[in-house]
Amino acid sequence: MTNRKVKKNQHYVPKSHLKRFTIKGEKSLIWSFDKVKGEFGKLPASKNKVCAEDYYYYQITKDNKIDHTTLEDRFSEIETSSNNAIDRLLACSKMPYIHLTRLDREQVAFYIALMLVRGPSFRDAISEIYGHAARVMLNKVWDESKAPEVLQQLVRKHGLSNVVDISVNSTVSLEHMINSAEAIAKEFLKKGWVLINAPRGRDFVTSDVPVVFYPYKYGLEVVGPAHLNAEILFPICKSSALIMTPAIEPMDEVVIGNYSDFLLDDINTKVAKAANKYIYCSEQYSWLKNKDLECSQGQRLTSGVDMTGINIVTNPWKRKN
Repeated sequence: MTNRKVKKNQHYVPKSHLKRFTIKGEKSLIWSFDKVKGEFGKLPASKNKVCAEDYYYYQITKDNKIDHTTLEDRFSEIETSSNNAIDRLLACSKMPYIHLTRLDREQVAFYIALMLVRGPSFRDAISEIYGHAARVMLNKVWDESKAPEVLQQLVRKHGLSNVVDISVNSTVSLEHMINSAEAIAKEFLKKGWVLINAPRGRDFVTSDVPVVFYPYKYGLEVVGPAHLNAEILFPICKSSALIMTPAIEPMDEVVIGNYSDFLLDDINTKVAKAANKYIYCSEQYSWLKNKDLECSQGQRLTSGVDMTGINIVTNPWKRKN
């Protein structure tokens, strides 16, 4: 077994991202707003403790052993290279436009796509879909004649799904998480990239689901993140946000968009509404308390699966709140 003391605290929103939204003068502390309770925490939170679980990326190997760190180590490498590319982008944020190399663009696209799918919002639904598939298969292979009489009677009375429980380990979502990130990143590369800088004296916020997607114009149907008509919003840091928008011929350059107080408010509102529960920011903004954030508008992948008789085996190392 891998040394379990190594990288125990594993983030689904990287610390390197959260660090860009910390309180002025602080390296780790960040204000956390609970949109369910409608209030800030009494004290600032540490970026090291939020959006994380112990051994969140654990895997079960082919020889039935537990691997706690392989994925975490790989994600750390991706975060390092991608944040270097983001630093180069931000260094040119005051220029008329920014030229990113193809490699930098690919790394940033995958980093953002991975951040979209690596959290519980995506992984929970994938596990539920696997549970549904297992139940469908069980119904197909169920042979009553080979079952004990007492089990036959129970199934006739209550139904197969109410008698036989199906357990699915949440690790089944890991492969789909990686494959989905790769597919979504390819679509990001087809879009036009626009960097929006915050007006002087104002900041962007982020959340436990920092990547937001929505139809690029009103009147279009609901879209997924890889849809042709999806616009992607990603607050990079307190001072800059990236918008990836449908384009006929995407340019290699990142365009610097016009900024305004109205646009900043619109971006922050989208980010706040997309959050599952927590919004993170450098100040205790009163507007968060006064705005209807509609918790149902999170970017959660919904499976629509009836979970009767399906048990998702979640992370056994997750800390109890």
